Amino acid sequence: MINEATLAILLVVFMMLNFVTVGYLFFVLIDKMRMSKVKSTLYITLQVISTFLVALLFYHFVISRFTDPAYLNFPNLRDYSLYYMIGWNAFFAFLALLYLLNAIAHHIYAKRRLESY
Repeated sequence: MINEATLAILLVVFMMLNFVTVGYLFFVLIDKMRMSKVKSTLYITLQVISTFLVALLFYHFVISRFTDPAYLNFPNLRDYSLYYMIGWNAFFAFLALLYLLNAIAHHIYAKRRLESY
């Protein structure tokens, strides 16, 4: 059975996964694409903010309908906080997936760019 402690631990895991995927994006841009540190930092800041906004829009219009108790009708449910934890887990999991896909796309682009030289 899933309880709030399990969801809280999973939330921390998803937050760490977000840090790892952004770090992987840093590695790809600095090492594989040979960007300078300042240029890659600005580029990654733009990438992270835009990816976060895309995830936020996706959460607001798609995921929140399934995890927000305001949209759900449970007459006998006493503790709504479990559904908020599920929502946060879904948001951070989707955000980590977007960061990972972003880093993989940059990795493939860098590999193709190096092969073309």
